[in-house]
Amino acid sequence: ALLGALFAALASAPLSQAAGLSSLTLSWLEMVGQEWIGAFIGIVTIAPLTLIFIAPLARRFVRKEPLRLLKAVPSMESSPVRLGILQGGVSIVLIVALLWMPLPQWLGQSYPLMTLLLLPVLTWIAATYGVRGTTPTVLLYQLSIAVLVLDFTPPELALQYQLAMAIIAASGLLTGAVSQARLVDISRFRDLAEVSNDVLWEFDNHGRLCDLRGHFVRGGDAFQRQLGRHWREYVLQDQEADLAGLQAAFRQRQRFQQLVLRVRLPSAKTPIWTRNSGLPLFDDSGEFRGYRGTTTDISDYKKAEALREQAEALLQDYDRTLEAQVEARVVERTRMLTEVSLRNWRLANFDSLTGLPNRNLFFEHLRKSLQQSRRQWRMLALLLVDLDGFKEVNDTFGHDMGDELLRQVAGRLRQCIRATDTAARLGGDEFTIVLTDLEQADAAEAVARKLVASLAEPAPLGEVSATVTASVGIALYRPEWPANLEQAMALMRQADAAMYEAKRAGKNDWRFAEQEALKSGE
Repeated sequence: ALLGALFAALASAPLSQAAGLSSLTLSWLEMVGQEWIGAFIGIVTIAPLTLIFIAPLARRFVRKEPLRLLKAVPSMESSPVRLGILQGGVSIVLIVALLWMPLPQWLGQSYPLMTLLLLPVLTWIAATYGVRGTTPTVLLYQLSIAVLVLDFTPPELALQYQLAMAIIAASGLLTGAVSQARLVDISRFRDLAEVSNDVLWEFDNHGRLCDLRGHFVRGGDAFQRQLGRHWREYVLQDQEADLAGLQAAFRQRQRFQQLVLRVRLPSAKTPIWTRNSGLPLFDDSGEFRGYRGTTTDISDYKKAEALREQAEALLQDYDRTLEAQVEARVVERTRMLTEVSLRNWRLANFDSLTGLPNRNLFFEHLRKSLQQSRRQWRMLALLLVDLDGFKEVNDTFGHDMGDELLRQVAGRLRQCIRATDTAARLGGDEFTIVLTDLEQADAAEAVARKLVASLAEPAPLGEVSATVTASVGIALYRPEWPANLEQAMALMRQADAAMYEAKRAGKNDWRFAEQEALKSGE
């Protein structure tokens, strides 16, 4: 922007002087300086507006897509709207004050540096809305200062006002760019929390709830009703609960993991059993701020555990039964115990929604498959599958339709692989496949091609249908490499990197991990 403005100034200053459009009291160097700063102000003010607002509309127009200026109309009762009204009001008051300042009944003259009073408000807006809020605000401020310069400012102060305008524009855009990265991270966290089956929570240093998201929180009203409640209002006393461990962790301000607690969650009609993990939060000065963590519903597991205990209690009555009934009761109790054990095993190792192996069983199978591939001196392929567009389907048709779509995706994955291969769900809309006994890498590519084509077909969801695509990353294991946990983790990282490469290439595609990356994972 600086170089472009300089070239424009060097070209326009001589032309203005030759045409008699410039002031006779200004030297050539002063003319170039004013032209340079003016061009720079125009570039940093208009270019971001064009890139952020006009360019996307132009692309949609070229693609003949609907032109939507806003994703949704915000409610006047929402906090962001009220905050925006307050920020706009403060901005207008400052602008009116700047325009009133040169009038004789007040100060009677201009003070260019007074325009820098707009910077705190601009920084406030940039921190709240990022670049999208900063660019129109900068334009409004620049137009207001331009009116002030044209109507009330003597020529000798014009350069000072231009410098102030350049400082406001550059500072606002830099602050907006920094805030934009933070806002993107916040948006990413909210999206993950929305599709998560867990509850994500945060309590302050007094134990009061300040944030709650996830599977059991539906809508802003439910969240607002929970704010400010103490954690003891959620956790119930129970002999089987790890309440003592939770209290000890809170007293010592230490992390806790996998604590089993009986809690009363929003949207749950009755108290449920949960598994909880949390981390203490500290600010930059070391002051304790509270706790942040996750809660997972394990009610089904506890029900299965109760059935197992009931079966064991029945076995203790074995000696008191009549001899004629022993054989029949043993058969029945064995059947019950087998069913309970199988149910417990499936709950611990399979995803309850899709029926696919979960993360725990997947890593165990991957470890055994690596050892088998090394013994048989055969290749192995790890495919990481991530759905493109699942969040839009979930938001449009609801979570029930989203769950049905995930079940159909799981069925298509099974159809695309052999009985000896393994498909698993890692969580959310992310799946993985282990292909064993491979002679060439082409076999893995063929499966990936089949997966991408199958998942791209429309999925019937009741009276409607939805379409998602898949991005697939492929990492190969060669038998001359070690078959250990480090190698398994390296394959996961390489497949993940390849999957993101497929997304960057346009999605609905697959990519192999780089060979150098595979060697570095040995």
